[in-house]
Amino acid sequence: MMRIILCFFVVFSSLIFASAVDISKTDIVERSINFIIFIAILWYLLAGKLKAFFGARREKIAQRLSEVQEKLKIAKNNKEQALRKLEEAKEQASQILANAKKEAYLIAQKIEEQSSVDIEIMRKNLEILMEFEQRKMEKEVVDEVLQEVFAQSKLNTTEYVNILEKKVV
Repeated sequence: MMRIILCFFVVFSSLIFASAVDISKTDIVERSINFIIFIAILWYLLAGKLKAFFGARREKIAQRLSEVQEKLKIAKNNKEQALRKLEEAKEQASQILANAKKEAYLIAQKIEEQSSVDIEIMRKNLEILMEFEQRKMEKEVVDEVLQEVFAQSKLNTTEYVNILEKKVV
């Protein structure tokens, strides 16, 4: 504060000395002394209150700053936890994806094996069915031939046997 008053006094006095005004006819010295006394009285009366005010303000600002820094630390911790959880989730997702691919491959192999087994069973059933149908057809043909032969009944037993052998073969 004294520096400000001194600087003001120096600047003011240099302005006065720089001008071409005759100082002896003015009351500048008395006014300057009155101003300095006024500033000193103000300083004496308000210095403690101003110091207390600005000290309290400084404390409030420091408290807010510490609160903000604490919130910033909490936010950083939360961010780090979220990043860790994100990394864990990515690892779990890649692991789940790998497991799903393995399971899909195993299921595809099982289905392929089961399909080949089913196809083989169907082939065997088809062969058995074809064999059965062939026998059935042979019996029908034999029955037909026998009925024709019996209907004609002009043939003897040896002829019956020859006819049957020709039809069966």
